[in-house]
Amino acid sequence: MYLVCTKSCRIVAGAAFLAALASAPAAFATTEIEAPASALSPRGEALKVALAAPVSEAVRTHYANEGYRGVWLSPEGDDKRATDLLAALENAGSHGLSPARYDIPALRAAVAAAMAEEPAAVAAAELKLTRAFLDYASDVRSGILDPRSVDRELHVDPERPDGAVMLREIAAAASAADYLEALAPAKAEYGRLQEKLARLSALPAGSWGDEVPGGPSIRLGEKSRRVEAMRARLTALGDHTPASAAGGAEPASLDVYDVALEDSVRAFQRRHGLNDDGVAGRRTIDAMNVSIEDRIGQTLVALERLRWMNRDLGHRHVYVNQADFTVQLKEGDQILFSERVVVGKARKHRTPEFSDEMTHMVFNPVWHVPNSIATEEILPKLQADPEYLLKKNMRLVARGGGETPDPATTDWTLYSASDFPFRVKQRSGGGNALGRVKFMFPNQFSIYLHDTPSKRLFKKDARAFSHGCVRVQDPFAFARALLGPQEDDPAAFVDRMLARSGERRVNLQTPVPVHLTYLTAWVDDEGVSQFRDDVYGRDARILGALRAKGVEVSGAGG
Repeated sequence: MYLVCTKSCRIVAGAAFLAALASAPAAFATTEIEAPASALSPRGEALKVALAAPVSEAVRTHYANEGYRGVWLSPEGDDKRATDLLAALENAGSHGLSPARYDIPALRAAVAAAMAEEPAAVAAAELKLTRAFLDYASDVRSGILDPRSVDRELHVDPERPDGAVMLREIAAAASAADYLEALAPAKAEYGRLQEKLARLSALPAGSWGDEVPGGPSIRLGEKSRRVEAMRARLTALGDHTPASAAGGAEPASLDVYDVALEDSVRAFQRRHGLNDDGVAGRRTIDAMNVSIEDRIGQTLVALERLRWMNRDLGHRHVYVNQADFTVQLKEGDQILFSERVVVGKARKHRTPEFSDEMTHMVFNPVWHVPNSIATEEILPKLQADPEYLLKKNMRLVARGGGETPDPATTDWTLYSASDFPFRVKQRSGGGNALGRVKFMFPNQFSIYLHDTPSKRLFKKDARAFSHGCVRVQDPFAFARALLGPQEDDPAAFVDRMLARSGERRVNLQTPVPVHLTYLTAWVDDEGVSQFRDDVYGRDARILGALRAKGVEVSGAGG
């Protein structure tokens, strides 16, 4: 016999079951009934009360979702997670951060007070530790500064971690210490910079010796007391090994610029982005005389910048280091293309920092001259020489589509920068300012990479000469590398495009991320320390902001 129960029957049966359960608890003595969610432990109640004070939504959400269970201090008296967090905070200096930012003495006092098991003290310690964790996690994963607030040319947006997610992750982690260690950028270059910071910070003040006196350039075979100072300085920097230390005989006179010292100067020049001609000129001597403190400052800034870029840059991407005046096309850890570039002028046309996607390239481009260049540079040249446009293969375009005058018969002195009614275009061709190809990643700054007919500037070691765009020394090799994934014979394809008349747009089947960055310190894959000049003064502004956050810039000697 089967009993068919309607909805009302189920309700009555349910009520009867609950009544029986209430009147006969002994019958269910062997079954554990979970306490209602509202029945919190004294610690949970204290934490819930403490969360009534102003806290971030991420913190309040985490603890509410977890039934007001603590992350750092267990009811069994295990404080290992708290200990691991305090150890990570004390080691913040290894990342170029300030441990003082996290008020470690106050945290230790709170943890000590919590050991008395007073629920309110435990709750207070729990929240203090959580706040410190969230601050540290954000600092070490994506940087302590907001780039845009430091410099208006830094259009960089670090990926800030989600506080609720991180709290959930570390609460579930088998090892809090391992989780905390993994917060920093995992890239090898970050770890190498950390090691460099540790070595620099351990150097006693004055350990690099006296500066090399200024003066005229020093060349092979010349004799000067400045040579002896240079030899001593390069030895202290690790760029020169005295002959006696290598088991050989020292030169008869230490103030003669010999071949061994010239080789050391060349190596020094290479790791400072200078032309390795072996001539100890002003820029080379200036680089030798940079202090330990300044090199520490550069390293601190570089670590912060790497934290800003702690995200997926793209398996295949273009990386422009403005301070190094170079561009690379990278695929994973492999460099497919590397070349010299020219970037914006330091005083007026600095190239901004930002990321975007390259979508296409244009062969035989027409140059649509920016209005600022047309009015500020071309108009004065027209006023001096009415045939200037003809000589430069340029033409006028009337705004609004009207007729344009004959440049050669127009009195250009009647126009000024504020009322110049024309746009200027430069036709395709060898003399075009963009050269024979440009690489486009449409952006709000109208910045792109391109060829140039002016190749002489690539020979200089400091190459900040453009109006903001990035000129590439070998753009055709760059084009071939970019087209590799979509063309069976990229070289032949590029040649065909160049041979055709007029503009030819070529889309990239897969857009390539482009990152215009600015890094003045790094350690390369061979372990060689690299430093560059702060050509735009950006490092100085970032370092000032880091100091304001409590980051110290000093070595072992203070």
